[in-house]
Amino acid sequence: MQLAPLQAASKISCSHPELCRLAQVIFAENHVNNFEFETLVNIKGDPHEFEPSLSEIKGLIKAEILISGPLELNPWIKKINYQRSKIPNLKTLNLPLDKKDYALYPSTNNDPLSHFWLYPKIFCVLKNHMEEQLIALGYLIVIPKNKSCSTEAQKISEALQSTLKELGLSIVLTHDALLPLLQTLMTMDPAISVVAVKGSGHHQEASPLSVKKLYDVLKAPQVIWILEDKINVPQNILKKKRAGDLAVQLDTANSHGMEYFQILWSLNEKLKALKK
Repeated sequence: MQLAPLQAASKISCSHPELCRLAQVIFAENHVNNFEFETLVNIKGDPHEFEPSLSEIKGLIKAEILISGPLELNPWIKKINYQRSKIPNLKTLNLPLDKKDYALYPSTNNDPLSHFWLYPKIFCVLKNHMEEQLIALGYLIVIPKNKSCSTEAQKISEALQSTLKELGLSIVLTHDALLPLLQTLMTMDPAISVVAVKGSGHHQEASPLSVKKLYDVLKAPQVIWILEDKINVPQNILKKKRAGDLAVQLDTANSHGMEYFQILWSLNEKLKALKK
C-alpha cells in the first residue's frame, strides 16, 4: 500500500546530516517520496571545532521544518531553536536525549551518545521519537510498530561483540565517539580496555588523564588503534602507535545509504580483517 503524508511539504531541513539520513530512512520505509532533505550546515574538518557561519545560522532560523538533534551534537542549536520559537508557523522536531537514553550505554561522560547513529539502541529510540513527531505534524500516517530497528540493533551489537572477543586486544580511539559503545561490548575480559585520546565536547582536546590512560593501555605488547577521519590529534600522540600495533581508519561522521548502522558494520568488517 502506498502511504502518503496527510499534509504536503516540500523540504525538511536538518542541523546535522545524520538527522536528515534518519528522516530519509523513515520516509523510505513508509514509501513517502515527496519530500526534499537539506542539511543547512557544511561541517568541514573536525566537527567538534565547527561553528556555523552567519548565513547558515540565518538558514537554520528561517527553515520551514527543522530537525534538531541532541544538544551535545550541536551545542550552538539551542539559541537557534529559541529564535525559531518566536517565529509563527515554523515547525521544529527536537530529538533530545534523556536519562533513560544515557542508561542504555553507561558512561562517565554522556557527550559521546549524541553520535546517535553509532549507538544502535539510541538510534532506535530517536527513530521512534521522530516518527511520533512526524505523525503528529501530519507528515506520516499512523503506522504499525516496526521491530526491524531493534532487530538490526541487536544483530550489529552481537556481531561487533563477537569480533572484539576474538581479537582480544585493547583499543585506542582518537576520540570518544565510540567509547561507551565499545566499553559496553568489551566486558568479556577485565584486562582488555578501550581508551579515547580526545573527548566529544566542543573544542575539547586531549587531557592529562586521557594521556595517562593511553600510557596504561600501551603497557600491553599490542593494541588496536581506531583512527577517525577529520579528528585532529596531536602528532606526538599519534607517534605512540608502535610498529606491532594494529590500526583501522574509520569515518565516524558520515553514513551512506539507507542501511541501519552502516558505519558500525564497516568497523566490524575492518576489525575482522585484522585477524587475517
